[in-house]
Amino acid sequence: MNKTKFNTLTLLFILLSTTVFSQTAKFTWTDWAKNGHNGYQNPNIIFPTTEDFTIYSIEKSGSHVYAPKLIYITKHDYNRQVLKDVNFKLPQRQRMDATLIDVIEGDNKLYFFSNIALKKDGKNVLYVQVFDNDSFTISEEKELFTLPIDKVNNSGFFNVEISPDKNTLAVLVNNVFEKKQNEKITTVLFDKDLNEIANSNFTLNFDSERAYKEQLYITNDKTVHIVKHTDIFKKEPKTAVITITETDINTQQVSAPEFYISDSKVITVANTNYLIGFATDNVKPGISVGGKKDKSYFLYDLTNGNLVSNQGWSDTILKKVLGKGFLDLTVQNVLTQDNNIYLIGECFKSESALKEGASFEYDYTHNIGPGIVVKLDTAGQVMYESYLKYSDTYKNEAKRIASFYPFLNNGKLNLLTTEKEYVLKEKKIVLGSRKIEARAVVLNTIDDAGEQTIVPFWDSKVGGEDLIIDFASTFTKQIDTTNFAIYGYGNLYHAFGKMTLN
Repeated sequence: MNKTKFNTLTLLFILLSTTVFSQTAKFTWTDWAKNGHNGYQNPNIIFPTTEDFTIYSIEKSGSHVYAPKLIYITKHDYNRQVLKDVNFKLPQRQRMDATLIDVIEGDNKLYFFSNIALKKDGKNVLYVQVFDNDSFTISEEKELFTLPIDKVNNSGFFNVEISPDKNTLAVLVNNVFEKKQNEKITTVLFDKDLNEIANSNFTLNFDSERAYKEQLYITNDKTVHIVKHTDIFKKEPKTAVITITETDINTQQVSAPEFYISDSKVITVANTNYLIGFATDNVKPGISVGGKKDKSYFLYDLTNGNLVSNQGWSDTILKKVLGKGFLDLTVQNVLTQDNNIYLIGECFKSESALKEGASFEYDYTHNIGPGIVVKLDTAGQVMYESYLKYSDTYKNEAKRIASFYPFLNNGKLNLLTTEKEYVLKEKKIVLGSRKIEARAVVLNTIDDAGEQTIVPFWDSKVGGEDLIIDFASTFTKQIDTTNFAIYGYGNLYHAFGKMTLN
């Protein structure tokens, strides 16, 4: 893919260690698939094994911006032989097409949640269609919840999530907006076969609103957590966590003066639920400061209701970010092993502009990097902070090749990404040369002291000088301890494959 019109990825991660590392990898790439073909326009890898993998792609059925969605699901082997395929549409009611809400990956099942709100029949209906990877079939649509409405522009909201063990699905229903009333919600739990196991209604101590900023989580023990942000445009925004266990509800105010949460995630370690993420002490800095800076990371014990730690960045990290903190820092991932927590952050900002001469079509610019990894334990004890030095700008679909894929191996955090070959080899190259696009997959291993070791896999390239297909690390799916299903993206072609670590 030709990306010379915007910055190229400089994921150097600075070689803090020059340790010789014997890690090698074998790459098996399929033949290239043209990304304009049906079933390959927006591919996502699911349910990979060492012998085959499945992809699903959600695509418009026409050129109109509001054209209904078609879902294509295809099983391949690693020689790109199509083994099975199926496609289907989202539900319709009174000739109105459903709007896709979310796609959730379960235990060898894929759940497609959608809704249709109609004034004619006064209903906002939540639907689900289930793809079974064993039988390679799609179920009939099922109505999970019906919300009575008077107007389409005040029809409530649905949010869905699955537990980490894939056994429980949670539906959060935000009821319709009622002026000068408290917010009303319904939570419904289902098992993985969509049998209802709990249904509860609550009136919250929050004002009813037309829109909410919140995140839904469901733990393995069937505890529902709703991370709710209010007063988000004020000087002191608030973050509360609503915890629902069967018919009991509890609300904890997590934020406090000079402790404002920017981004977070609920995790479970040793049967204790935590909120972890990044925070700032000032959400309204002066213009000269350049914007809100995330100055700390925190761990909050939701089970016992106490702040474990709120740790400011070390002097070493602050020097990397000009002593100010991180701008637009988001939680990229959180991994856990025993009582250890790996908090992985990435600076991310997206902007959009209306395409010239087009209606309702936008160009997107994504600014990504730098990143940070913090290893700490459940007592808040910090083992290391490791700075990830990279920064780049991507246009539209090129965002697919950004960032990295984190995984744990032998008690260490590993990051899969790519880097230009001429950068890795420290060679100069004439601007405009096609060779400038050649990239290699890179493995960055972070040891117990936070030191980084870079290992390039020189034989990992997908495309050559005139046909560029780049490894898209965030689409990676781990099969077992050594095998990974992988994906490469280009502006004309896709590729799929398998990587085996030796």
